[in-house]
Amino acid sequence: MPRDIRQITPAYEILRFVTCACIGRTSRQTRRDFAGYAVGKRRKLDVVPYIARDMAKELLRSLDVTKGEMAADQEEVAAKIEAILLGIDDETAFKLASISTEEKEEVVDLICDQVRAMMLSDYTVTEIEKEPEPPKPEEFNGWKAYERIGSDEKPRYKWRHTWADRNGNDLVGYKNGACVGRVFKLDYIRQDEKWFWLVEHIPLERPERESRSAGWERSAREAACRAEKCYDAIMRLNGKQA
Repeated sequence: MPRDIRQITPAYEILRFVTCACIGRTSRQTRRDFAGYAVGKRRKLDVVPYIARDMAKELLRSLDVTKGEMAADQEEVAAKIEAILLGIDDETAFKLASISTEEKEEVVDLICDQVRAMMLSDYTVTEIEKEPEPPKPEEFNGWKAYERIGSDEKPRYKWRHTWADRNGNDLVGYKNGACVGRVFKLDYIRQDEKWFWLVEHIPLERPERESRSAGWERSAREAACRAEKCYDAIMRLNGKQA
């Protein structure tokens, strides 16, 4: 049963959702045993306690259910659900095994409505409070504190949007007409708050690259500054003027 439904759905809707889900996940044979092979024929009602216990467990797991000041007893809830299931007449129960979706849904709706009415009348039912999410640890991009881009640093070279960029999330930097690097965001991944950077083609045959040539920063400004610094470092390492 999905647990996140508790955080976005009111209690009376959760009651119906969980009840319907419990019926829906029972096996075809279990539904046939409950329905019978003809109206009132060969019904095996020993499956009812199993269905009721499963439904009670899921309801109490998905909601805060109390009676007075005490938490609701699972066996008591299961017994009341069992009574509802046993109260379904033979003709209605037989529809649960029907090939007609409409007929099956008619029975499921009836059971769900009765279970919800019982829970709301006999117990106090509320949503479970959303558990506070633990703070996310700050991600480390590999640079030491003294190597970080300062808050007053600005890109020194010329940066402009790429030809395909429409949202200001993809830029290329140039120094004296030569491409220095690129900074961009990826909106379709979970790391969409990061600005990725990379050093573009170095105009050397086999350049030494002790300095990094790709990574990420927390803003476009920082990413552009980082790409420039790494480009210049690679050029200096290979005896070229930065």
